This record gives sequence, C-alpha cells and structure tokens, in this order.
Amino acid sequence: MPTVLDFGPFARLSEDERRRLISSARTVTFAPGATLIREGDPPEDAFVVLAGRVRVHAGPERKTLATLVAPALVGEMAAIEGKPRLASVLATAPVRALRLPAGALREAVAGDPAFAGELHAFSEARAIRTFLQRDSPFNELPAAAAAELAARLELVHFDAGSVLLREGEHGDDAYLLRAGEVEIERGDPPRRIGSASAGSIVGEVSALTGEPRTATVRARTAVEAFRISGEHVRPIVKRYKATVDRLEAAMRSRHAPRRVGRPRVEPSPDDPASVIVHDDASGAYLRLSREALAIYEDLDGERSMRDLAMLHFQRTGALDPQGVFETVATFQAAGLVSAPRIASDEPNARLLRVADAILAPRLELASADAAASALHRLLRPVFTERGAIASVVVGTIGTILFARLFRLASPTDFGLAGIAVAFFGLLFAGLGHEVAHAIATKAEGRRVGRAGIGILWFTPVIYVDTSDAWLIDRRRRAVVSLAGPLFNYAAAGVFGIAAAFTGGLTQDLMLWLAAVNLVSVVFNLSPLLEFDGYYALSDLTNVNALRRKALRFVFRDLVSRPRRPRTRAETGFVTYAVAALAYVLVVSAVVLLGVPGLVEGVLAGRVDGALRALFGSVVALVLTALLVGPFVGEVLAARAEPA
Repeated sequence: MPTVLDFGPFARLSEDERRRLISSARTVTFAPGATLIREGDPPEDAFVVLAGRVRVHAGPERKTLATLVAPALVGEMAAIEGKPRLASVLATAPVRALRLPAGALREAVAGDPAFAGELHAFSEARAIRTFLQRDSPFNELPAAAAAELAARLELVHFDAGSVLLREGEHGDDAYLLRAGEVEIERGDPPRRIGSASAGSIVGEVSALTGEPRTATVRARTAVEAFRISGEHVRPIVKRYKATVDRLEAAMRSRHAPRRVGRPRVEPSPDDPASVIVHDDASGAYLRLSREALAIYEDLDGERSMRDLAMLHFQRTGALDPQGVFETVATFQAAGLVSAPRIASDEPNARLLRVADAILAPRLELASADAAASALHRLLRPVFTERGAIASVVVGTIGTILFARLFRLASPTDFGLAGIAVAFFGLLFAGLGHEVAHAIATKAEGRRVGRAGIGILWFTPVIYVDTSDAWLIDRRRRAVVSLAGPLFNYAAAGVFGIAAAFTGGLTQDLMLWLAAVNLVSVVFNLSPLLEFDGYYALSDLTNVNALRRKALRFVFRDLVSRPRRPRTRAETGFVTYAVAALAYVLVVSAVVLLGVPGLVEGVLAGRVDGALRALFGSVVALVLTALLVGPFVGEVLAARAEPA
C-alpha cells in the first residue's frame, strides 16, 4: 500500500522498512515564518515535508539556496553524519512534516546498501548545489543554473603534496575547493605566490579562457574538490553577466599581466610630465603620467596585482592598490596588456560574425596610410593656409546662395530614387569629411591607421584612425580636427553655387546635398557635442576631458558648495556647462516645435492627418529624449564622482 515516503531515495526501501520509519517518526506542524532547521545548530533529526513549502537559506545575508515544495526531505545528511547544519530551513507556507529520528534513519542506511547509496547521491547533489550557491565564485547563479552546473561536477580527492595544476600546461579543468588548502607557485625554481582554501576556485583562468596554466597549484593538506570542465562551465556562466564579471574580476586579481604587442613610447608634445604609448598593430594610443608608465613597465608576466601595488608603494610612498588596478585595467582595455577573458563559444561566435556581416556590413583597410599619402601628394595645395582661406570663401558664397534659394527639399521629392539620393548624399559628406582628416594628418607628418566604410541601420558610416595626431602639438591637432568640417563647408558652398545655376530636380538635388553638408558642419563644429569642434576647443584651451570636468565642477562642486569661480579655468568651466545646458534646452525646443510639422510635410498625401500628427509627435519626443537623456546621464555621473 502507498505510504507518505514513496518518493526520492525512500523509494529504494522496502514497504515494511518505510512503514517502520514512519512509525518511529512523529508529525509536526509549522506556521509560515517558523524555522524547521537553523544553520550552525548541532545535528538532530531530519524532516520529511508532507505538505506546504519551505525555503533553504544560508549565510549572514540569508541567501536563498532553494525553495522546496512537498514532498521533500531536509536535514538528512547532518542527522546521518553528525555534522552541524549547513543551512537554515524556513516555512514559507503552513507546513506539515514527519520528524525522522536520526537513529532510525542511520539504522535504515546501515541495513540497506541500495538505500544508503541512493540517499548519499541525493544528498551529495544537494550539497554541491548548496556549496555552489553559498561558498563558491558561482554564488550569483540562479538556482536552476546552479543545479545545471552541479550536475556537471565531479568530486575528487588529492593527498598532501599532490599537484592539481602545473604551470605552462594546457588544461580545460578547474577545481572548486570544498575542503583543505593548496599553495600556488610560479617559476623555476618554484616561488610561492599565494594560497587558497575551501570556497576558492583554481585553474579557472585556463578553463575559462583556454590559455595555458599560469601557475602550479599543489595540495598543502588533503584536499577535497569538485572538478569541472571548461566546455561545461563556459556555456552556463556566459548567460549571466554578473557571474562573468565576478569570475573575470577574480581571475584578474590573481593574473600576472604581461605587456603585449610592440608599442612605442614617445614624449607628449604638450606635457613634459607625460608620455604617449601607442601600438601600430592595434591602433591603441594612451597618454600616461610617469607613474603610470612605471606601472606599465612593471608588467612582465611574473608579478601579480599585489606585487604591482607593492612596487608602486615602494616608488611613490602611496599605498593605492585600487589606483594600480584601475591603471592596469586601462592598459588591458586598450589591448596593450594581457587580460583574462572567458573564451567565446565557437558556434556562437560564428553566428555573431554572420549576423554582424548581415546587419552591419563593412570593408576595412588595416592601414590607410599609403592611400592618404597619395591623396596628400595630389591635393597638397588645398591643405595649406591659402587652401583653407579659399575653402572658407567658397563655402560662404555658396551658403549665401543656398539661403536665397532655400526651400524644404526632401529625398522624397525624387520618388523611389530618393532612397539613393539620401544614401549617397550622406556617403559623400561622410567620406569627404574623413578623407579630409586623413590628409590633414599626413600634412602634419603623422601616419594614418585603419580606415573603413560600412552600413549601420541602413546609413553609411565612414571612419579613419588619425590617433597618431596625438603626437603633434595641440594647435596643429586642432587644425586636423577642423579639416573635416572645413571640407563639408566648402562642399556645401560648391553645391549652393551649383544650385544657383540649375533648376528643377537638379536644383533640388544640389540644395539637398548642400543642406546635408551644412548640417554636418553645424553638428561637428558644435563644441557642446563631443565631435570635431569639441576636440579642437579642448586642444586650444589645453584642457583634457573638458566636458566631464566642466559638468563636474558646476553640477557637483558648485551645487554642493556655491561660490564664485576663482580662476580663469573655473570661469571657463561655468561658461561651457551653462552653454551645454542652454544648447540642449534650445535644440530640444526646436525639435519639439519643428519636427512634428516637418514630419507632417514629408508624409502629406501619403498618411492620414491624425496618424501624421501622432507620428510627428512621437518622432519629436524620441529625438528630444536622445538629446536630454545623455546630458542628464553625464550630469549624474559627474555628481557621482568622488571629490
């Protein structure tokens, strides 16, 4: 006949033995919120939950490890093994349970090997899940993911002195230490660089990144650990960003970063106290203080992050490990220093590459320096002071003519061909803009890096790497920044002049092309947006991160402690921040007032009037949000920066 113990490991017992267990137990009830088992208490009896629901939690933060619904068994291993409770069990609904005496449960285990094995496997699986969610670096995983990972783990043992991992070898296994201690060594002869104990993970750098072992791990005492394969853990943890971030942070703390590539170090043209580190292969450029350069030179692949912090302390007298870590992280982000990263799953990576090729196709030159040099030789007279003056004159004349002829010209005026008109108009404006930057860079004697052309959201995107211009003085850098807008201004002038001598659709085309280039000039020259005008202003004032510093001074410093600006720099910060705020407000007002009418005009005769008005309002609100949102975010970030 059925009994209340016809589930889980109890199914291995004979019916008579199940009835014997039931007869030795007594029925108990718990109200919601009552505790069945308390973490850390001495082992007593087990509980079979017959009705209701319980929550298993552990640690000072009462982290939830599992939620169990009847029928369920809790507390069995502590009762059998005589060990303290590892977690608490709380009733979250009215609970009716059998309280199984520890002695009766031990007798059943001793008398039936099959039941003993089943109960041990049942409890071991739950213990592994508890360990993962409580004591391991994977404790941010949701319960379902922890259960999936737990099913992949294998319990292994090592004697004192045994080697778990050997430096330099390739391996795909990591070990979660459940009990015991290990020593971590590096080099030949071995040099002790650390230790680890229960709750730690070792070997994760190789298992998660596919790189060779970075150290030897040797058991100092008898060790009990869970072995897990990288091919099993990577697909699971990659679905949870918090876990990926935590694991990568843990790997970085033990990682011995090494300089990569063949970067060059050159003096900064504007700051004798700084240098510029740049790598031609990656296109990375970093301006470093002398202290940061010393940290960079310490990165030999042998020193841990702790070693680097201590070296920095010995040199400067400043114990600032966080500053050292952030400096190294900057090098890693620039690709100048090795960094542990969880390896990509190849099928996923291929799928992403295919999707990227379809949604954002692009062509790229690894180096556009030769092409830029050829164009500079051909157009050298234009990229002189006289050429700049001529460009301004042409742009001004053409803009005046454009203003006299101006009317609302839209790509839709050209029917279906309007799509091509809009696309190639934007393509021409963007291509000429970036080519002008590249030629101006060559005119200053610097090299041009990679360049490319692509499509993003059906809009042409052109880019040229002119970072080598960092190595010229700031006034000449400003010239390079202004070359792109100057091209667009001259192009607008040429199209404006052409419009004055044409008519019909040709004139509409010239007006549209002139308008596209003038809009490009306005946006790129605005010092209140981080485009060419902003960088030129930063160079001319010799203030790096001008926008961030201005917003921080006004919206953090002056808001918290109002006072008058004391220096020219502070006055400039106030002027810039107020102008940036005014720009956002004025442009937002123009968008809210003008865009609905513009949209209605474009859609007139094609869409019902009510829908035109609705669509125009939605477009205006979206554009306003895109203007206001980033500015508000910058202000909040500035206010959050430490003083």
